[in-house]
Amino acid sequence: MSAQPAEQNLTARERNERRRRARILRAAAALAARGGLESVHMRDVAERADVALATLYRYYPSKTHLMVAVLADEIASLDDSIRRRPLIGDRPGERAASVLVRTARWIMREPELADAMLRAANSADASVVDWRSAVQDRLTSVVLYSAYGPEAAEAPSARSRLLARALHEVWTQELVLLLHGSTTLDELELTIGEVAPRLLDDGPA
Repeated sequence: MSAQPAEQNLTARERNERRRRARILRAAAALAARGGLESVHMRDVAERADVALATLYRYYPSKTHLMVAVLADEIASLDDSIRRRPLIGDRPGERAASVLVRTARWIMREPELADAMLRAANSADASVVDWRSAVQDRLTSVVLYSAYGPEAAEAPSARSRLLARALHEVWTQELVLLLHGSTTLDELELTIGEVAPRLLDDGPA
């Protein structure tokens, strides 16, 4: 997923649209954090974001699309944050595991929101496939950057992408188990700490 243009490079109309979308995503996230996916109603989101309901539906055809967009925004913020901070760990797997565990702990500060985002991302709705793929691509980039640095994240080999994808799929499933009370954050950390080196320590190829 390519980076968005800098604010100063946008037209006034584009800046207004970006801010409108940001208000919508904040409104949806706030409602989901208060009561999960069931608390997200499109009319409430529109009112809270101060946009017309028709505008909201033009951007996001359903609340499933909307919550996948919230997840994409969260992952983009995570990606930006990672690139501004030094990575922790001597080996690729250790660095990637550190980022994923830290992210899990951060996500679980708002468990209702986390559950809403993951439920939307795992929806059987065929119309969100492309949206979901964009999230998966960004997560893959996060893992590759954490493990190997910017060059691997920008131009990964097919094998590197496959292994990074496998790691974040394990991480996502652990998050689902965590939200259902079937595991703990400490157990998630142990699992990711065990799996990440096995997948990534051979280096990009």
